Amino acid sequence: MSCRPFSVRLPLWLILYFILWTVLPFVLSASYPLDVPEGIYWGREWQWGYYKHPPLSSWILYSFYHIFGHIGPYILSQCTIALSLWLAYLFGRRLMSPSRAFVGALFLLAIFYYTWPSLEFNHNIAQMPVWLGLVYVFYLAIRENRWRYWLLFGLLAGAGMLVKYTVAVLIITMVLYSLCTPYRRLWLTAKPWLAILIALLVFAPNVYWLMQHNWLPLTYASARSAEDASRNGHLAAFGYLGTQIINHLPLLLILLFTRTRLSLRTPVQIMYRSDWHFLLWMGLAPTSILACAGLIFGLGLRDMWGMPMWGLSGLIIVALIPEQVFTNKIDSLLKGTGIWALIVTILMATYVEFGARIRHKPSRMDWPQVALATQADKQWQMLSSCKLDSMTGSDWVVLLVASYSKFAPSVMVSGDAAYSPWMSDNRLQQHGTLALWPANERPQVPWLQPLAHQPDLIMKRGEWTIAWNKLPDREPLKVVWQAYIPKKCLK
Repeated sequence: MSCRPFSVRLPLWLILYFILWTVLPFVLSASYPLDVPEGIYWGREWQWGYYKHPPLSSWILYSFYHIFGHIGPYILSQCTIALSLWLAYLFGRRLMSPSRAFVGALFLLAIFYYTWPSLEFNHNIAQMPVWLGLVYVFYLAIRENRWRYWLLFGLLAGAGMLVKYTVAVLIITMVLYSLCTPYRRLWLTAKPWLAILIALLVFAPNVYWLMQHNWLPLTYASARSAEDASRNGHLAAFGYLGTQIINHLPLLLILLFTRTRLSLRTPVQIMYRSDWHFLLWMGLAPTSILACAGLIFGLGLRDMWGMPMWGLSGLIIVALIPEQVFTNKIDSLLKGTGIWALIVTILMATYVEFGARIRHKPSRMDWPQVALATQADKQWQMLSSCKLDSMTGSDWVVLLVASYSKFAPSVMVSGDAAYSPWMSDNRLQQHGTLALWPANERPQVPWLQPLAHQPDLIMKRGEWTIAWNKLPDREPLKVVWQAYIPKKCLK
């Protein structure tokens, strides 16, 4: 691999990297990682909100799944990472030389969040380009103060809130920056207010959905935060900060092994002082605000909340490298990043293929998903002449089956019936349903009990035995099933 920053081999190397991270997990894994089938079943219903999160991430995930098939979620995840690198580069070019911007963007691959967790497309991964895009457009808006940038900022801010509500932390950070700098004069003009109006209009359908559904995602987030706070209390903030530092360890090791010296002086030789302050504020303030809130109020902070907050880390680090040092070390830095990318790719492939045997137990990516879905489809077709419309039971098993079933059934989540507003008693009576759970579980499913007394539904039950693909010596998975079949469909 040539190490000149704009050699044609570097883009080809990056393309190969993203192809490997798309294809290898798909080929080597036995099932989707944890959040992927959940996002697929949400997106399939095209709601304006779901009981955990706003909708946009799930809509996009389901669209990729629908267009590209079962490999779609892996394509989307790596496209998200690639888009993040591209946005970091575009923004970096506004602040420093193209070569520094390129290295700073590439450094993102040396932050752990941008590698291993990208196997699993979820709302945190989806936020990564959103945060970088918002920072870039906000920079253009306040610097050039043009209508098109403010309009775009409002649109992105609203869309960002439809991805995950923690985007509000970044928006608050931007408002504070504008109020604490000479840019506060912009609030005396119409442009930022129009941007706010656009953001609110984009976000309004989800707010309406929240009002109609008792603010379910906020209740869910509050419960998760309280659960974490009960374990560590105010000290959870220190654990959160420690995890964010650890996730930068590969980048720090690259700097160490290449003997790249950093200077903590303001890098005025490569950018304006105000740009440096902007970069530092946007790169460090969101996590600092979150950690301070956790420390003061005892909030439970989840480590993964920090995933989208470090898109500027590479630019900050590269800006701290003195000019002469950067000129001498650029080849070494690119080599170091490439070596880390190779190492983490090998580790990923080894873990996905052999992890279950090494640990002697399956991870979420080691479940026999294809066998489960095939057995469910076959069982339903043996009993019913109608399409499998919906499923319920143990959430993980049901989600695995639903995301690989040829019937693409809707999913009813166990627990509160409000979690699945697309379902109704009438729909179940008309189409029936299939319930699944491991033999050692019995989930609380509010929909099933009334079905047993419906005269137009016939209930059948049984048990499957499914072998573990990755653990042939492990005791097979036993799955209990109950099928509720409309009389008109009964074979």
